Amino acid sequence: MKTTFDRLIYLKLGGSLVTDKDKECTPRIPTIRRLAAEISQFHNTSPRTAILVGHGAGSYGHVQAVRNNLQLRGHNAVSWPGVLEVAKAISQLNRIIHEELLHVGLQTSAYHPSATAVCHNGHLRALDATSIRHSLDRNIIPLIHGDICFDEIRGASIVSTETIFVYLSKAFTPATIYIAGVDEGVYTTYPDGDIIPVISNSSNTTLFNDITESRSPDVTGGMKSKVQEMLNLIDHYPKVTVHIFSATQPESLIDTLNGKPTNGTVISDNHTYS
Repeated sequence: MKTTFDRLIYLKLGGSLVTDKDKECTPRIPTIRRLAAEISQFHNTSPRTAILVGHGAGSYGHVQAVRNNLQLRGHNAVSWPGVLEVAKAISQLNRIIHEELLHVGLQTSAYHPSATAVCHNGHLRALDATSIRHSLDRNIIPLIHGDICFDEIRGASIVSTETIFVYLSKAFTPATIYIAGVDEGVYTTYPDGDIIPVISNSSNTTLFNDITESRSPDVTGGMKSKVQEMLNLIDHYPKVTVHIFSATQPESLIDTLNGKPTNGTVISDNHTYS
């Protein structure tokens, strides 16, 4: 089937943005509704741009994973209840976000990576993207999320949204990846450091090593891991540009999607980005 779009973007709604990461299973409903409305507004004014939306787990995954020590060991029969607890919580958040996207009139299909993903010793090895491709070709917005998936060695592994973005880029490479969170960008030191405006694979190594994490539970490695994943992606796909920015204020998401100058961090090896 011929594609129905001219441009593809990936958008991640960070777990700290859509949930209160310090309070277990606490969604930020007003924020989710506003973000859904801004995605809808952008979609209506840019019909030739396809959108793949992903979201983090926030307090619907990280808290439960830490409580069950899932980030510290391989999984056996004793730990499977914890694995299933994490999976259940993430699915609950996914349903909330999916319903809000549908409520604003967006044609959206939810895809749970754990249904087809297979990891090998913590690395995502396989994920069936066929249905996602069919959705994109039919102007339906795929909704994915970070997940806990079967692992051939460990039993189960937690897979971040960024890792899934990297994997899916092999099947359909986006022009731009937007990572919307609470923080204004990538800080040199958190939370009182400076925002790093541009990061590339030729960036100063010392500067990258200075990137620190947030204080909330994050079993996928926090900001430094996100940056490394995106650097790996642009190393393979140098035309991709990544924007990490805050979407806490009204219009901040749609302004960024529309290319208006905003604060944040750009990750790119393409020196012609705007």
